[in-house]
Amino acid sequence: MGMDLSVEQHEALRRGAEDFKKAMAVRSGLNLRVAKRVTAILRVGMISLAVIAIIFLLMLWVMNSRMNFMVGVMNTMNAQFISMAKDMAAMRATITRMDAHVASLPVIVVQVGTMQETVISLNDDIKSISKEMNGIQKRMTQITSHVDNMTQTFRVLDPGVQGIGVDVHRMSRPMKLFNGMGP
Repeated sequence: MGMDLSVEQHEALRRGAEDFKKAMAVRSGLNLRVAKRVTAILRVGMISLAVIAIIFLLMLWVMNSRMNFMVGVMNTMNAQFISMAKDMAAMRATITRMDAHVASLPVIVVQVGTMQETVISLNDDIKSISKEMNGIQKRMTQITSHVDNMTQTFRVLDPGVQGIGVDVHRMSRPMKLFNGMGP
């Protein structure tokens, strides 16, 4: 039982098959375009992530290289502050001794004979304070020198930090190009 088709039916069937074939070709072309766009988006995304990772690594490297120097400067400052604290403690002890001697002044008024010994003791205390003041003066000179060194160091660091800003701006240019791209 064969199916006999008229010429018109045969032609309609052939046109239907051709239209179906064209529709499948269009669909295949659309799928290919979508696949190409997705691939391009994935490539741009991966390149962007790689650029960001490189930027972060460079920033970490720069910060780490400068951090060691800053730690050294901070350690020097800490040592100077500890030295100043010791000098202040010595001054406090001298002032306490001086206070003990000054407390005896009413007794000196009553007992003039003991005044000379107290004055000699006060003179020794003043000499001790003078020595401590000389030590503080030396420490202040050292601190001034270290602060000058830190100022010079910050002046040296400033162009480097500005250079980092320029480098980050330069490295972000590819990302600006990607922002303008769209599927």
